[in-house]
Amino acid sequence: MGPLAPLYIGGAGGMGREALTLLRAADREREVSGFVVDDAFAGAAGAVEGLPVRPWSAIAATASTLRFVVAIGSTERGRLIAAIERSGGRFETLVHPSVEIPPGVEIGADCIVLAGAIFTTNIRVGPHTIINLGCTLSHDVRVGRQVTLAPGVHLAGRVQVEDEATIGIGAVVIDGVTIGAGTVIGAGAVVTKDIPPGVVAVGVPARVIRHLA
Repeated sequence: MGPLAPLYIGGAGGMGREALTLLRAADREREVSGFVVDDAFAGAAGAVEGLPVRPWSAIAATASTLRFVVAIGSTERGRLIAAIERSGGRFETLVHPSVEIPPGVEIGADCIVLAGAIFTTNIRVGPHTIINLGCTLSHDVRVGRQVTLAPGVHLAGRVQVEDEATIGIGAVVIDGVTIGAGTVIGAGAVVTKDIPPGVVAVGVPARVIRHLA
C-alpha cells in the first residue's frame, strides 16, 4: 500500500479548526496539507494553526489526486463540495477516536463526527453531514445529505432529517418526527411534530415562524 494522498480541510474557520483538532486526537495531523477555501474567501489565505490556507483555484487542477473533508457549517459548504465533486477529488470521513460506530450504523462520505456523539442501532447518515459534540442518534434514525447537527442535538427513534437541514444547539426531536429539507430548527427547540421543508422553526414545542426564500 502506497502513501496516503494529501488531505485538505475545506474551510478554515471554527469548524475547520475543530476538524483539525479531531485529526490531532486521532494522531493523523501529519496527513493534513492545509486548509482550502472558496475563491470568494481567498483574502483569508495565509496560515491557520500553523497550516497554509489556499484558495480552491490554487489546487483545483490537482484535486483528483487529493483527499478532502469539508468542515464548513454554513451555506458555502455546498459550493465547495460541488467543486470537489466536479474535479474528481476524494472525500474523507472523520470520526473522533472516542466515538463508537456500532454494527448497523452507516456514515456517509465526507462526514465529520465530533467527540461525545452516541449512535445506537440501524442508523443511516448521508454524505457531507456534520454531527457535532455530544449529539445522540437513537434507533432507526435517517439523516440526509449535507445536514448540520449542532452540539447537543438529540434525535429520538425513527426521526428523519432531510437534506441540508440544520438543527440548532441543544434541540430535541421526538420519536418518528420528520424535519423537512433545508429547514432550520432553532437552538433549544423541542420538535414534537413534522416540520415542512424550507422553514425556520423555534420554541417548545417548535413552531414555524417563517419560510425561507
